[in-house]
Formats: sequence, C-alpha cells, structure tokens
Amino acid sequence: MYPVSEVETQFMDASICAIYDGTNYYIGFSPSFEYPKTVVERVLQGEELGYMHDVFGSTAKGRKGAIGVLTAGRVYRDELEEYAVIMALNKIVSKEIYNQ
Repeated sequence: MYPVSEVETQFMDASICAIYDGTNYYIGFSPSFEYPKTVVERVLQGEELGYMHDVFGSTAKGRKGAIGVLTAGRVYRDELEEYAVIMALNKIVSKEIYNQ
C-alpha cells in the first residue's frame, strides 16, 4: 500500500515490478485500488492481507487475491501482476522511442 491523501483510507494498493539488467532498474505499476477501511487499519497494525479470511474468505490467498474478491471475480491478482511486468518492460521493448 502507498499513501494517497485524496482517498478515504489514505492508502491505495498496486502490484509493482522491478527489472534489473545489471545496470538499470525498470519499474512498472499495475492499476491501483483502495481497500476497505478495516483492511487498511489491520494492515497498518501488521496483519497480513492473505490471512484476513473473515474479510476475503479462504480463496484470496491464491490466484484470485483480495482484488478478485473485491471485484467479484472481474480482476485477479495475477492479472495485476502481469500489468506491472508489462509496464516495467516498456523502456526495454521500446528502447528506440525512449532513446530519442
């Protein structure tokens, strides 16, 4: 989670990918979303999201993730992670554009 003062809970979440080629880092973020207030409070107290079965059920620990529960199956965690990787690869796959 990272701070965003404009949202109610003051925090949003995203998947982040860092690719290191030995010289440079390439960073990509997935789309971001806000957790329910109770979840944010519990995370800030040190509780791990994957064990909040009372909020997300027992299936959130796998591919689905908490976002799978929050979106009623419209988006899964592995999709967000895939977007983060794709965004990190931008500067690598489009090197000629970035080097103009």
